[in-house]
Amino acid sequence: MKKWKVALIGCGSIADNTYLPRIKDIPEADMVAVCDIIPERAKAYSEKFGVPAWYSSIDELLEKCDFEILMNTTSIPAHHEINMKALKAGKHLYSQKPVGLTVEEVTEQIEAAKAAGVKYTASPIHMLRDDLRFAKKLIADGCIGEIMKVHTNVCHGGPEYFQYRTADPTWFHRPGSGALYDMGVHGLTMTTGLLGPAKAVGCMAKISEPLRTVRSGSFDGMKIEADQLYDNYIITLDYGDRTMAVVESGFCQKGSRAPQMEIFGTKGTISFVDNGNWMPLDIYLDAPERGLRGWMKPMEWDIPASEQNFFQCMVVQDLIHAIEEDRPVSLPPEHARHVVDIMCTIPEAIETRSVVPLHTTF
Repeated sequence: MKKWKVALIGCGSIADNTYLPRIKDIPEADMVAVCDIIPERAKAYSEKFGVPAWYSSIDELLEKCDFEILMNTTSIPAHHEINMKALKAGKHLYSQKPVGLTVEEVTEQIEAAKAAGVKYTASPIHMLRDDLRFAKKLIADGCIGEIMKVHTNVCHGGPEYFQYRTADPTWFHRPGSGALYDMGVHGLTMTTGLLGPAKAVGCMAKISEPLRTVRSGSFDGMKIEADQLYDNYIITLDYGDRTMAVVESGFCQKGSRAPQMEIFGTKGTISFVDNGNWMPLDIYLDAPERGLRGWMKPMEWDIPASEQNFFQCMVVQDLIHAIEEDRPVSLPPEHARHVVDIMCTIPEAIETRSVVPLHTTF
């Protein structure tokens, strides 16, 4: 079995708690280098996770390191430049979200990947999740009838509120980042992943908490002026005919017991809740022809053993399998581009207080 040489750039919290600890669980991957613009941090991560080499810039990494796959877990504003350099250098790529800040940037990346003949897969990783894939199968099978509405709630109290950070989190509240790019991208990816590309978008947004306090980590107690970007969004997606979706997103939910997603069909409902079952779904069915009407737990779904126990690093395994099998990746950048299209159209929808047509599909 070939071991693919993987490098990671961006030694922040998600690399620390999500990717570097689990890359060892992918037998086809060999982590050969880490990179960060703060040399001390790159060196520390190299030592902590037993990675043989570390570098302090993408240029140095590309020049000195023999690797085949790049994982880009840098900050949001840095994604496009780094992705373009990696793709033009002929590296297969997994990029954290959003992969770019405009449709044009993402299109440039897609074309660069095609020109270099490399595979490119894009976060968020939700459509690899067992529960979402199961829900998509139920929808395709007509289990809950025609979909009328989807309600998605992906919010938290802010990156400074609940996540332990060794770096100053102020950048999350500055142009080029913000609640829409940090959290909205998740809800929009999940919703469009199930329903497909939307036709138009509307939105209401507010700056609901303009002064914030860091609650953990190295900057605990620091005040952040957060009055430059909206932090509270209610997004509506138009799917034509009888179908629409609502996506709530932002940094203004300190806690919530709302389901992450509910899908409402003409014959029932799928609700994403922690029901203590193997699959975090509850299903409401209205099937008078079978004498059924009520909530029930789904039967076990036959997931191949190789795909069980989902974890985020599985995106790298999927990328490797796509390379080896010469098949499309499961998280195509065209889907990511559509989500970026929605996020870039939202400001016009807010300003005009209207539903604005979208420009892309996937």
